[in-house]
Amino acid sequence: MREMPARDVVEVRGRKPTVADARRDSPLLLVWADPESYLAPPAAGHLLETLERSPEAALVLPVSNEPWTEEVRHAPSFAYSTPTGLLEAAAAHAGAASAASSFPVASPRSPVFAVRRASLFGLSADLPLEDAPPAIHRAGGRALADPGAYLHRYGEMDAQARDDLAAKVPDGARSVLDVGCSRGATAEALRRRGVSRIVGIEPDEEDAAQAARVYDRVLSRTLGAVAPDEFSGEFDAILFGDVLEHLEDPSDALVRVRPWLSLPGVVVASVPNVGNWAIVADLLAGRFDYIPYSLLSGTHVRHFTRSAVRDLFEATGYRVESVDTVTLPPSPEGARLLARLSGYPGASPDLSVAEFVVVARPAGGRP
Repeated sequence: MREMPARDVVEVRGRKPTVADARRDSPLLLVWADPESYLAPPAAGHLLETLERSPEAALVLPVSNEPWTEEVRHAPSFAYSTPTGLLEAAAAHAGAASAASSFPVASPRSPVFAVRRASLFGLSADLPLEDAPPAIHRAGGRALADPGAYLHRYGEMDAQARDDLAAKVPDGARSVLDVGCSRGATAEALRRRGVSRIVGIEPDEEDAAQAARVYDRVLSRTLGAVAPDEFSGEFDAILFGDVLEHLEDPSDALVRVRPWLSLPGVVVASVPNVGNWAIVADLLAGRFDYIPYSLLSGTHVRHFTRSAVRDLFEATGYRVESVDTVTLPPSPEGARLLARLSGYPGASPDLSVAEFVVVARPAGGRP
């Protein structure tokens, strides 16, 4: 792929970029107007190159795991947890695409795209650039999708249903507390389990308001702001879905909720594995990159391995009943690295694990 150096860079903060921001003199423009997405440099270059060699096209969209139009939905066959893995995914897409593999898009919608600057002429100066693709298309401009340019979009990862945690709720459970419930996406799975009362704790007011539509009660505050006597012995299960790693003191959280459990009640928690092969490989290469919604999210303040999460529960008065694992398919290079790391003497058997799911109950019964 030929390198295409930027003639000019316009960075807009605090507002959405508009057509007026694109009034420069370079013939091609790369628009990246979504803070929840990541376009690797090879993918950005491929996108611009596809536009340059397609004179019939007014704009070119990348393919994505979470696109704005289903026509361009595409994702690698393997999972990635670090920027290193994402770069491999971008390279895999670029390597598999041919010059003739771009295809027309009937309903182009995306805030990330390459466009001919001339195609912006005639558009309102205050039109947000994210709305330019459909406007250009309505004016007769042709839109293509480039399978060689992969855009990773984080989307609304924290609003996904946790069916895996709901499946760990004991049979016959009637009352469940969901700590960090986000928008209440797990409600349906819990109702299917026969749960009749769902209470959520969610500090984000907008998310809490949405959760309140499907949960029986939602407290819009942090767990630490909930009075210790707010509940007593009433929950058959308390869920911590990828929450403990975000807390300054997860021990305090587990101690706080213990009296809220019924006698047969359990805590069901998921935490990412900091000992995953992708993180270990990056450490060996001198990298430790924080990225959103990943094993190394920038909001993680605690990190866990199997022994660390077990120690946490046991130190706070729980008996761990099970620790299940979640694994994700590695990339071809990842599979080679995993095999190599696993062959080292004393290597952890959990190198392939992305996440641990713990079920625990108070040791000796509820206090």
